[in-house]
Amino acid sequence: MVAAPPRLTWSDFQTVDSLVGSEDAHIGAEISFPQPLRMDHDVDAYRLPAFTITVAPEPRRTLVRASAKGSEELLRHEQGHYDLVLLSARALARELATLTAPSATELSQRTQDSVDEHTKRAARLSQAYDRRTDHGRNLAAQASWGDRIAAALAVESIDELDGMPL
Repeated sequence: MVAAPPRLTWSDFQTVDSLVGSEDAHIGAEISFPQPLRMDHDVDAYRLPAFTITVAPEPRRTLVRASAKGSEELLRHEQGHYDLVLLSARALARELATLTAPSATELSQRTQDSVDEHTKRAARLSQAYDRRTDHGRNLAAQASWGDRIAAALAVESIDELDGMPL
């Protein structure tokens, strides 16, 4: 299960004078789950018990340029990045729920591999989102992506967005 995060507000962002590159804001979202990871063992396999994955803004990496703070269009764009992480976390949760292994060590490795893969997928999707919306400046593309992200959030079992795996 994935804990549904609240909508972003500008209070989630640390205000800075400048950011690297052409960005006006950056959302650093982190995916976390209980540590240490518990495992169940039955006759022939180890598996993960049910647990909640949490998605939350990481304060040190959630930044907005002072001159851009307050822009509703920019906040909507950053919400899109955040929602893409949420979608990836949901896909990760579904995959972790099906993992089994013959040993605790192997299950731990498979879990980490899955987390790494879904993290990479979220990063690639986020980069595509920025490219195709020109960091939210292309309002038509931004609206289209916003609609697709909203539709994807409404479907619990979605495993791809815009032809890219979550």
